[in-house]
Parts: sequence; structure tokens; C-alpha cells
Amino acid sequence: KQWYQRRVRGKQIQRCYSINRHMDDPLQLHLTNLQGKTLNRMNGFVDGYQNWDVHLKSESLIELFPPAEVVYLCAESENLLSTFDDSKIYVIGGFVDHNAHKGLAYERAKAAGFQHARLPIDKFFTIATRKVLTVCHVFEIISNFCVSNSWTSAIEKTVPERKGLEVLDGKTDSETNENMGAGAETCKTDSISHLSDRILDGKDEVS
Repeated sequence: KQWYQRRVRGKQIQRCYSINRHMDDPLQLHLTNLQGKTLNRMNGFVDGYQNWDVHLKSESLIELFPPAEVVYLCAESENLLSTFDDSKIYVIGGFVDHNAHKGLAYERAKAAGFQHARLPIDKFFTIATRKVLTVCHVFEIISNFCVSNSWTSAIEKTVPERKGLEVLDGKTDSETNENMGAGAETCKTDSISHLSDRILDGKDEVS
């Protein structure tokens, strides 16, 4: 199972890079904790990633950035993400089987002293299933928001129909844009999204 999960994770990272390449104003991505079995799977299943315009790091997230600069995106966070701060690093965790590890990224983020937040899906929508999304869906929402400055548009465009997404009454794109204000411009930051294989050092027992 871990072999399969690492292969899926590699393909999701590849999809994120493809989405980013096709943006008019691409974001700068970082891939951390690239070592051990994960590095082997990337070498085996993701051709040419060594040549990507991505910061590839064997070090863990906690070794690379001060905790005060990190905002870890996780569905269980009580903090609602409304806009982006260009002084922060926004992290998408690399877990594949979210149901098996429910809340684990959130607990590790707190233990490491990182800030954390969740995408504002439940501010604008009801969703029939859990709000946990794949790595590439989270990144695609972020990239779409950076283009439209609208969370409702970005989420509707990305979330699969099987999730049962329905707009809450009275929640519109215009309201989203008003709430974003000038902060929406921070989507141009070089460090808006950071793909972290894991939060802590070498936790190969968790995928």
C-alpha cells in the first residue's frame, strides 16, 4: 500500500507542476523532505523532475523555514484562510490516504509550531463528503484563486462533482472579492505554495 501511495503522490506532484507551468504568472514551488523511499519513487515514476523550476530539498520543512513563516493547509484547522500573506510559506502536505491518517497533518503542524489554516470551502459551500482534497486539487484551487481573486469561482472550478458541492444561500463571488480586498494581490508572491512531502524528519512509516 505504501508503494502505491508514494506512486500516487509523485503523480499528484507532477500534476501540480503542470498546472503551475500553464499559469501566466507561475508560483514558485518547493518540494521538501525529498529522500528515502519517496525519492526513489520520484526517480522511478516522475520523469525529468530534476529539471523542473522547483526548489528540490532533501531537508525537512522544519529545517528549512522558521515556524513563524509557515502556514500549513489542513482541513481540520479552525482557522479560515481568507487571503495570502507574501511573507508566509503556504504548505500542502503530501499525505495520500487522508481517511487513514485523519487529522495527522494538523496535529503535526501544531506540534512543530507552524501556523495552520483551512481553505474556505465551508464558508461558501456545503459539501456532501469530507472537505479533505487531494494535493493537486488544493493546489489547483490556489492557482485558480490567484487568477480570479474569487474563492467561490476557484472552488467550483476545481472540486469534483462527486463531492456534492452546493453554494450556500447568499454567498456570491462579489462578496468573496470584497472580502479579499488588496490582499488578493499577494498571490504574486514567489513562495505562495510549498509542496511538503512530510512535516517532520524522515517519517517513512506514514504516507
